[in-house]
Amino acid sequence: MDRTYTIDELWAAVKRRWKVAALVAGGVFVLAGIVIARIPNEYKARALVMVEPFTPHPDLVIPVINAQSLEEKVKSVRSSVYARGLMATAIEELNLYPKAREKGMDEAVEALRNDTEVHAEGDNAFAIIVRSKDPAEAAKTANRLAELYIEGNLQVRAGQVTRTRDIISQKLAEMRGQLSQAQAKISAFKQQHQDELPELTEARFHQRDQIAKSIEQEGTFAQEAQHRIDLLGTQPFGKDTEVGRLEEQYDEIRAKYAALTSSLTPDHPDVVAMKREVDATFGRLANARARAAANDLELRRMNDAIKRSQKRIEQLQTEQSKIDKFIAGAPLVAAQLADLNKDVDLIGAKVASLTSKKAEAEITAELEQKSGPTEFRVLESAQPPTIAAAPNRTQFLGLALLAAIALGCAIALGQELSDRSIRSESEIGDTLALPVLACVPELGGKYDLQVLPSHVQAQA
Repeated sequence: MDRTYTIDELWAAVKRRWKVAALVAGGVFVLAGIVIARIPNEYKARALVMVEPFTPHPDLVIPVINAQSLEEKVKSVRSSVYARGLMATAIEELNLYPKAREKGMDEAVEALRNDTEVHAEGDNAFAIIVRSKDPAEAAKTANRLAELYIEGNLQVRAGQVTRTRDIISQKLAEMRGQLSQAQAKISAFKQQHQDELPELTEARFHQRDQIAKSIEQEGTFAQEAQHRIDLLGTQPFGKDTEVGRLEEQYDEIRAKYAALTSSLTPDHPDVVAMKREVDATFGRLANARARAAANDLELRRMNDAIKRSQKRIEQLQTEQSKIDKFIAGAPLVAAQLADLNKDVDLIGAKVASLTSKKAEAEITAELEQKSGPTEFRVLESAQPPTIAAAPNRTQFLGLALLAAIALGCAIALGQELSDRSIRSESEIGDTLALPVLACVPELGGKYDLQVLPSHVQAQA
């Protein structure tokens, strides 16, 4: 059966074996002190970089590089400082980590990364901290990393501005080409539908009204010509016409005149009178024939005029139908032209915007070129530290002391647990399973031995 110990028994055991515990704790503490004393000192050098970007008024120039938040800035700076190229340059220039470089530059870069810290200091400053066993080397490394970061950042920003300007210029050229194509498309569309353009609609309506008036005038003229034909009242030559009646009358008078001349002398009054009547009738017949001929010419003229009017009316109606077709197609052409103009306006707005952005990018590039060297500066250069940042020997010694005491107590308790001696009445009962009749108290001390009898002292 395993024994169990109370806290008091354990403490008593430690006190009984305090020499062992003290010896072990002392030895461990001395050994730890020697090890701690041999740990090399580690120094930290800190370089503070201030970022003061030149930001013109937004009404003058819109920045082409967006401002970053503090967290983004810290990540950006840390990524830039931890970049392999930057660290490899610093390692080669300062001849750092020669043993690691024998294995490869990657080993040296990883070692420098482990010994480098980047922290934000406010909104526009960054601290680059480098750990090294050599204080001068730590300071040089921190300062060189700050310088390389500034140089690289300026190059990156200048490259960003240049790339932005080039991209805007390229996009502007593309948009201008698209604008030219859209404008050429509008010109071709207008050329194809030149008679149906919306700006001609009002003129087409006016032209249609003029044609309608011309048709009305031609119709009126034809009606008047037809009315004049109706007023002539002429028919083909016959007895019912004036010429026919006069010819019949003339023939009758000539027959009478011939009968008279056959029976009477030429100077007879009846013959003379009939002669005058024949001449008069012939004169009336000639006049009637002249009037008939004139009426016939007027008839032909009026018929020709009517035909011309009808032909002109047909032409005007054809032209009017064509104009009506143009007017009917004008809304569709206007809608299509509006879509084309809308595309041109949209592309034109983009071209204007890109032109403005290109000008702003050029201004920004010039500002970056002129103000770039003043945007980044080392606010505090790293100085060789005089006090080691590590190790914290006091803390280590305190921890070593606690560990030594704990180890000494553990060893003392281990010896106590391995000791099978019986030291109390309860242990006798537990061990022998017999009742205890009497116990001799523990006698100790010089005084107690003197009061005992001599034979007892000899036995003691």
